[in-house]
Amino acid sequence: MLNNAAEYQQWRQRMLTTERTQAKTAATVMVSRAIIELLATDQFYGELLTRLPRTVVTGLTAPFALAWRENQLVLQVDADVLATTFARFDQLQAGLKHVALHVLWQHPLRYRTTVQRQPELVHLATDVAVNQYVSGLPQPTVTLATVQAQVATRLPRKADSGTYLRLLQAAPQPVSRPQGGQPSESKGRQPAPSSGPKPVSIDDSNSWSATTGQLTNPNLAESRLQQLAKDAWTATPEAGRGLVAGRAVAALTRERRPASVDWRRLLMRGLGRIPAGRRPSRARFNRRQPARMELPGQVTDRRLNIVVYVDHSGSISDAQLARFLSEVAALTQLVQAQITVQAFDAVVQPGATYQASLPQQIQFSRHGGGGTVFQSVFDDLAARHLTNQNALAIILTDGRGEREVAAHHFTNVLWLLARPTDQLSVRPVVGRVVHLGGEQHGGSLETD
Repeated sequence: MLNNAAEYQQWRQRMLTTERTQAKTAATVMVSRAIIELLATDQFYGELLTRLPRTVVTGLTAPFALAWRENQLVLQVDADVLATTFARFDQLQAGLKHVALHVLWQHPLRYRTTVQRQPELVHLATDVAVNQYVSGLPQPTVTLATVQAQVATRLPRKADSGTYLRLLQAAPQPVSRPQGGQPSESKGRQPAPSSGPKPVSIDDSNSWSATTGQLTNPNLAESRLQQLAKDAWTATPEAGRGLVAGRAVAALTRERRPASVDWRRLLMRGLGRIPAGRRPSRARFNRRQPARMELPGQVTDRRLNIVVYVDHSGSISDAQLARFLSEVAALTQLVQAQITVQAFDAVVQPGATYQASLPQQIQFSRHGGGGTVFQSVFDDLAARHLTNQNALAIILTDGRGEREVAAHHFTNVLWLLARPTDQLSVRPVVGRVVHLGGEQHGGSLETD
């Protein structure tokens, strides 16, 4: 039986000596052996990597790179950097698991344009999200603690990379890849660079850019990534699935379906007259200086401010809840807006509120499970000072609750009922009722 750890040490020694040229061709063999061992220890990640094409290249800044070729991801391996980065065979396995999570969460596709403008922030945000689920990486590496030292805002544990990216973008001072050493205790200022070594890069995120590879059809690329993950999950038996991180399972088991409601049409009705300040426009004269034709005028800007309340009460089955959350995931793809998602039953669940602008950010988990009280939704809207002029509330429910509610003058509400036979208990109806099958009735979504 082959001792892969010993074989790797021998190969690495050849790479670091004069036999480097001959040893380069064996780099793919070392990677293949690491994937085979992953099939035995973390089978899902091994199955996913087995289905990812691999090629040996030179000139990378990291041992791995995920690059686009004909709208498909390819794992590039630089043998020289591989040998210097991973001192042991188990570190190579950890590095491959790191890459697999990037693929599963579709980071190369999601950040293909952002990485062109903010490569350092994208690298930090995605690596912080991934490295919390990977142990055994070569040190030092990017961690939540090292990045936290550079921002005053508290970074949540095991959050989506999009959440980390927004927090890093909002930092008052530029955030860069942290140096080694102990994190600073300062919360309000940029720490001085440490004299320690620079954290190890496992993969080169610059290769995700659509301009550096053959990514001409993002929809096809997304479909292929989804199919790759689905095939790997199907090939993993139940015993092996228990080792997969919870957020990875959520991405795999999420029900992917198109929105069954024409969200664009309904949202335009509800949001078309919500003002959000003014913006310059060449289509209007400047009222202050009408003689100066080169000066733009101003028009009212409209902004989507959407708050989604998802019924997590005991009358909602797990399948219905998954469908509700799938509708919210589809909504993130249809509107360019930051969506606030909140769980409710008898109360709006504290600690179960989050922001989402991508389908991957929807949390497929249950909170609560008691009775349904719609009044809690309207009380929450009032507590947050939301009005018909600045927000639309979407409530996904089976409609079974109290008959009367105090709406606090908030009527910009869209109720989405689970089944065509469901009836909303609230009378008179506040806002508009839509069944997920497409039927509509109730009041209008017009503002006051």
